[in-house]
Amino acid sequence: MADAGGGVYRDPAPGRDFYILRVFQLDRPAGAPLPKHVPTARPLLLLAVILAAAASSGCKSGSQEFDMAGSPERIHREATRDLENGNYPSAIQKLELLEARFPFSDPAKQGQLDLIYAYYKNREGESAVDQADQFIRENPTHPRVDYAYYIRGLVYFEGGANFLERSFKVDISKRPPQEARKAFQSFQVLVQAYPKSPYAADSRQRMVYLRNRLADYELGVADYYMKRGAYVGALNRARGLIETYDGAPAVPKALELSARAYRKLGIEDLAVLAESVREKNDVPNLVNPTAAMAGLVMADPATGELPDRMRAMRAGRWEILGGLAANGSSSIDIQGGTKVDVESGTGFMLGVAYHYNDHLQFGANATFDSKDYSAQVAGQDPGDTYPIKGSMDTTALMFDAAYNILAGPLTPYVSAGLGYTWIDTNIATAPPEIGCWWNPWWGYVCTTWQDTRSVNAFAYELGAGVRWDFNDAFSLDGGYVMRWIDFDNTTSTPSFDGLQLNVGWKF
Repeated sequence: MADAGGGVYRDPAPGRDFYILRVFQLDRPAGAPLPKHVPTARPLLLLAVILAAAASSGCKSGSQEFDMAGSPERIHREATRDLENGNYPSAIQKLELLEARFPFSDPAKQGQLDLIYAYYKNREGESAVDQADQFIRENPTHPRVDYAYYIRGLVYFEGGANFLERSFKVDISKRPPQEARKAFQSFQVLVQAYPKSPYAADSRQRMVYLRNRLADYELGVADYYMKRGAYVGALNRARGLIETYDGAPAVPKALELSARAYRKLGIEDLAVLAESVREKNDVPNLVNPTAAMAGLVMADPATGELPDRMRAMRAGRWEILGGLAANGSSSIDIQGGTKVDVESGTGFMLGVAYHYNDHLQFGANATFDSKDYSAQVAGQDPGDTYPIKGSMDTTALMFDAAYNILAGPLTPYVSAGLGYTWIDTNIATAPPEIGCWWNPWWGYVCTTWQDTRSVNAFAYELGAGVRWDFNDAFSLDGGYVMRWIDFDNTTSTPSFDGLQLNVGWKF
């Protein structure tokens, strides 16, 4: 283990990683005693080295031990396998080792790009941005430098809103858009410098969203100035919006705000000019070359509507629904002392709905289920009861309405319905009857039937859930429903709750 030159050593045992620091000794005459501080300093120094090595090995992000001996190709293969298996902490460890030990090898160059991706997937946004910036700075002419710009833009893009806010289309236009600006700049460099990049098309789409996001923020600031009487400040913000974010849905609104601000300042001719531009829908003519080159003119500035791919496309369409219902248990107290305990059960639902717009829908549905029950039936004498058991079949016809809170494909909803419910208790009320008839194929056919006790009552329900229009034709929704059935002879209105999961087909 000794080395006349001193320095760092690696233990050859596989799977282990030790570093031994050689302690240099001062030259001295033969037989001369060591300085008094050496017996104390050397053990302390060795102890410090051991503790540092232990701390270093304990900060490996909990990843599996890895034999760091080997070629750069082997280390990169192991890291690639970890990336494919989703083990990003282990991949990060190996890729950092590859960059540190073999910085000028070909696998190290690819490893730098893989490290950007590993940081991004491991939700280490700052590390991903730092690695991307380093790669761009050190490899400005690399054929894959567009990938570094793309990942850097994705990190900033996803930093503006979390998953739930993006899924439910939460309005974040009033938040300071620092992350959106950085994302826009990264995507803009990619689109302009590398227009044939495989990431250019997606970057353009994201730039459309970011452009609209930045324009909405500027419009919000301009409106803030208007409400507080700072009309010049509002005009400056509106003019900057129109010049910078041409084609955004906020541009017509900025022109309308400009007209109001000019009138407040007593400049009627400019107010009329702004209204004329707004009414004639001249906004597309204001597009500057930079925006056109970036492919930003994709929204309809006249209507301010998002592209169809970002909407649920429900308005004006019919929908057929079908699904399963899991109903909970309930108790019914009947006048006279009878008590019925209804067990939980499952059933199915069929329905139809019309979407008046992307939010409001009207429809009707029929549900059927079968549930077991047990009852203590009151006898003729006071306090006299006898038990019965059986199963009841429930059929309900409901006319309902639902309100989808968001216009996007993923939205929570609330619903309400009115209808009628029929319950067959399967308790016989008459002796069995037999009927026969002639069938030309089978001859005489005989069957039996028996009248049973059935009740019906008015019903109403409330519900809430989540709906997902996962493509243009089909939807999926799940929710919680509470239904009340207004029986005449019960001491109170019994309630039945349950969960529903439905699939819809829009046409």
